[in-house]
Amino acid sequence: MVGSVHVGVDVSRLDVHDDAEGAAAYAVVRASQDHRRPWNDRDGFEPTLRDWRFDDPAQRAEMWAARDGGDVVGIAQLWFPLLDNVDKLWFDIDVAPDRRGRGVGAALVDLVVRRAREEGRRELLGEAFVPPDATGGHPHERFATRWGFTPASTDKVRHLTLPVPTARLDALAGAARPRWAEAYRLETHVGGLPEPLVAGYCRVSNQLGVDAPTGDVEFEAESMTPEHYRAYLDLERLQGRVRLTTVAVEEATGAVVAYTDLVLPSGAPTQVWQWGTLVDREHRGHRLGTAVKVENLRRLQQDHPERTVVGTGNDETNAWMVSINEALGFELVELCRMYHRVLATDGRD
Repeated sequence: MVGSVHVGVDVSRLDVHDDAEGAAAYAVVRASQDHRRPWNDRDGFEPTLRDWRFDDPAQRAEMWAARDGGDVVGIAQLWFPLLDNVDKLWFDIDVAPDRRGRGVGAALVDLVVRRAREEGRRELLGEAFVPPDATGGHPHERFATRWGFTPASTDKVRHLTLPVPTARLDALAGAARPRWAEAYRLETHVGGLPEPLVAGYCRVSNQLGVDAPTGDVEFEAESMTPEHYRAYLDLERLQGRVRLTTVAVEEATGAVVAYTDLVLPSGAPTQVWQWGTLVDREHRGHRLGTAVKVENLRRLQQDHPERTVVGTGNDETNAWMVSINEALGFELVELCRMYHRVLATDGRD
């Protein structure tokens, strides 16, 4: 049996619709995720609060607070997929740096396990950021191991300093173009795709969890619909975020066969997040991954010269995407480990 003692810590549901509660939660999450990570690019309070209050059609979210003497000292965020991968529970745990080692994290893990059992979720998935040279001795790694979690996969987190030299973009685009130019076209759109492209984008995007390497964990295809996509765009507009999307469209069919997204957070005014990039498996080998990423970066640098860094993460075994990012100039900053625990059906784990 995995367990720990956490005397004096009270764990209860946090009301994200209460401004004071939201502010206390944000302060803990921000302090935790910024600790010894000066490059952390978390969004501002208002955009984050809108995210926490969003009624996501694809997953149900819960937020729980660990309190010590009335003070919020730790936060657990839980996400229950509703349409696919319904055997899984994703979670984040953040503890204020000055309250670590006192049982706060243990109390929150207890909560995560309990809620997983109550909701019939057998697979628990969480992530931890560690230095590039971490080999098991980092406090986050020791904590995960103590609680019965094993590392399932590792993303290498890289940052790209902007602007990327035009000559570098030209060289990459020029090398890729002969492979795709006759059969495909590229389109870049700001703030969402036009309606004729949305269904195709959803189809390709839903394959990301299946096609991208995920180590020892198997995922079903996701279930994003055009309605869900529009809801996410509405949220991003309320948050003040800007999304740049470049797609590759097959000329013969009009089908979206590749995409990449860059998102500009409003609360981190120099940062850019590289979200998903995927090429449909039937259209690989045409250098479309390079083509869409280069085109999206061109648009980013044209429209937003104030942005100075792009952050991304790729599984260390995803040699093709890693090679594209390294050619663009991305440099390693840290590792993001995905930790996995399967709950025993008899409760004796």
